[in-house]
Amino acid sequence: MFKSLIYFLILLIISGLFNTYTNAQIKLEEHLLQEFEFRALGPYRAGSWINEIAVPESNSSKYKYTFYVGARNGGVWKTENNGITFKPIFDKMESITIGALALAKSNPDILWVGTGESYNARSSHSGTGIYVSKDGGKTWESKGLKDSHHISKIIVHPENKDIVYVTVMGHLFLPNEERGIFKTTNGGKNWEKILFIDNNTGFIDLSMDYNNPEILYAAAYEKYRFPWHFEAGGKQSGIYKSSDGGKNWKKLTKGLPKGKTGRIGLDIYRSNSDVLYAVIEMVKSTKLKIKDLAAMDHLKPTDIVWSNVYKSTDKGESWKQTNHDTVNVSGKAPYSFNKIYIDPLNENNLYVISDNLPFSTDGGKTWDDIDWEDHKILKNVFGDYRTIWINPNDSRHMMFGSDGGLFVTYDKGKNAEHLYNIPLGEIYNISVDNDEPYNVYAGLQDHDVWKGPSNSWKGEISIEDWVLVGLWDGMYCPVDQIDSRWMYTSTQFGYHMRIDQLKGERKKIEPIAEKEKPFYRYPWSPPIIISPHNSKTIYTGGQILLQSKNRGDTWKEISPDLTTNNPEKIAGKGHMMYCTITTISESPIKEGLIYVGTDDGKVHVTKNHGEIWNELTQNLVKVGAPENLWVTRIFASAHKEGTAYLCKSGFKTDDFTAYVYKTTDYGKTWIDISANLPNKPVNIIIEDHKNPNLLFIGNDHGIYFSLDGGKYWNRFNINIPNVPIKDLVIHKRENDLIAGSYGRGLYINDITVLQQLSTQILNKDVHLFEIETKPVRNTSESAYWGSSRLLGDKHLFTPNEPNGLTINYYLKDDINQNIELKIYNMADSLLKTLETKNTKGIHKAVWPTWKEKQGKYKVILRTGDMVIKKEAILKPAIIYPILNYRKAEMKK
Repeated sequence: MFKSLIYFLILLIISGLFNTYTNAQIKLEEHLLQEFEFRALGPYRAGSWINEIAVPESNSSKYKYTFYVGARNGGVWKTENNGITFKPIFDKMESITIGALALAKSNPDILWVGTGESYNARSSHSGTGIYVSKDGGKTWESKGLKDSHHISKIIVHPENKDIVYVTVMGHLFLPNEERGIFKTTNGGKNWEKILFIDNNTGFIDLSMDYNNPEILYAAAYEKYRFPWHFEAGGKQSGIYKSSDGGKNWKKLTKGLPKGKTGRIGLDIYRSNSDVLYAVIEMVKSTKLKIKDLAAMDHLKPTDIVWSNVYKSTDKGESWKQTNHDTVNVSGKAPYSFNKIYIDPLNENNLYVISDNLPFSTDGGKTWDDIDWEDHKILKNVFGDYRTIWINPNDSRHMMFGSDGGLFVTYDKGKNAEHLYNIPLGEIYNISVDNDEPYNVYAGLQDHDVWKGPSNSWKGEISIEDWVLVGLWDGMYCPVDQIDSRWMYTSTQFGYHMRIDQLKGERKKIEPIAEKEKPFYRYPWSPPIIISPHNSKTIYTGGQILLQSKNRGDTWKEISPDLTTNNPEKIAGKGHMMYCTITTISESPIKEGLIYVGTDDGKVHVTKNHGEIWNELTQNLVKVGAPENLWVTRIFASAHKEGTAYLCKSGFKTDDFTAYVYKTTDYGKTWIDISANLPNKPVNIIIEDHKNPNLLFIGNDHGIYFSLDGGKYWNRFNINIPNVPIKDLVIHKRENDLIAGSYGRGLYINDITVLQQLSTQILNKDVHLFEIETKPVRNTSESAYWGSSRLLGDKHLFTPNEPNGLTINYYLKDDINQNIELKIYNMADSLLKTLETKNTKGIHKAVWPTWKEKQGKYKVILRTGDMVIKKEAILKPAIIYPILNYRKAEMKK
């Protein structure tokens, strides 16, 4: 009896200690992570949305080669050498989503930035108000308007730098009060709302008469956006004028269209401010029904898309339409474009931004470059234009911001240069293969799917290392982990392709519903995954989960409709599908255990390849998950069969709460693991393949990780700005975390230390981490031949990871003693003594190995009486055949 009691007490104590440990939060101080810098990987060729261009209007030589550009989700960039190099100047701000830039003409060192891009797309991220720099971008001050979300235009008074006007669109999906036109007369200390219509109507454009700065023209924009529907205009849209600096306003109507209108763009002719032009989106519905949508190859907008151009020669008092009724000046999506620009030296030369760049040389009567074919200008420039700058002294010199980046011309568009040296990229999804070195695949908004190496033969990854492997808007791009010959891509609303990388061939494998069955509804970014159990098996989803066991040659339905199948939401206007599957995850442990989530909040699981499905939605509701919110990602655990992770996003309902959950019983019950995450929508959650307590999430603010299964989240941006992260992948062989950002491209970081980190290690005074095996050399000998690197300073590149062994050690506190870190061969001969630091934190030391031999080595750390030994292994150097010479034989 006594022995039994003792035994019970021991078990109780052990259990208590275990529970204390497992319930403890592991919070890391910021200094511990300072040496975990990410490599920015590109792909540089693609570029991405440039919203704004700001050029100083000054005769001072100080500003002669200076200008600024604002990227939709990529921050603000400055050049002081006319575009040879750019540097980011806004990366430390709370939001790097840019809506507007403006320089003070009276002092070009004063730069205003309005955050929250204003292009009214379903993916338009909000900002955190307005900021100003008074020293050319070196330092910044927040100047309020925090709830504006989307700032569309800023104008600084040409003579008084403290007078600033701001147009605010307001929230994207819900009404709010902080929208309209705001004015400050004291440099942003206080703001006055000088024009407001209602909580659904914002202002999209503003023009000032610089000959009389009291005269202003403003474009109001009424629109309504829902997760499943978009109303592109309203009766409150229109043009307003003030002649007294915004104290009083009147709506201009004479000659302008009546009824519902959409987005409006304005410009004033600089040489004669009596002359104005406006481009106005006309809103006409077609009332398409579900059965009509089924007949479409791909979903199209269900409004008639049309814009007309109007001219006034009397300061806006009356207007006349310039284009013929049969000419649509706006292109495909005026709600996201529709700005007009007048040549400052010729009032008859006009440009309207659109998917193309329509231009007129006769005051808007006739238009060229309306369609894609037979462009007269900018023939080799990526379209979807967002902004234009025209040199006020020489209108042959122009710059264009588009979804393809920044372009410059010196002959009015006959020839143009792409300034691709701003490292931007809006990534939806990423994948990796198991080649040596492994490759990263990225699906980008507007820019196809690209493939590039994690390390390059020449020691740095640059534009020539990236190759195109997919088409159109790049989205999911999974690669066969056994044979990287096979990869798959998906794009808008269901277009699926299989890529044979060996033969360089592609094949359309989009599943098509049988006749008499409902058509498959696919989301904007259709998920496609490869089974972890059989790489010939792939899954995709519309409203139904589909499986192929022959790499997409044939498909089989393995579920019923897993959405709400709401007929009122399926056929919403605005180039979108709803009630669709958004995420799929098959358990790496049990074949046929599959989780599915949808955009209308539904969650299901099957344990038997789809024979029986169980809905889990209400189980999540019980722990606080809003029922109807978008399921952004489900991730089935590789450590425990019944464990899975899930995140939901309220981005499309104006709810920025972090919703993250975990189940350990196949979804019967869930726990909330959002813990201390900030109020930013969560896009992705993944679990480490080695450490089940190590989790990563990507949200609209960056990357966070947890060392305790979600009890506490540590920020992991380090040298990444506050950019939305859409996807995360861990390379299982190399233990690298790869992040896909929606604005700044790919990032990569070695997480070996995080995989090992624990409370026990953090409580030690000194710890030497296990050393990851690396190749003797990760470059080619030919990297050091000739002058291949002498390409000038415009060339962008990412260095390879360190060419050697990275040795990590931890110090709990600063120590006064020296730290010795030495490398020995197995015969105990000293090969290298590495430099060390004796300050608290996690430190890295690199042993260059490119002259060493493969094999085993000893690493010894000494401090005081403490000696710690670890084994290190060098594997053979990576082989890079020159120009793929005899690559097939080498692979065999």
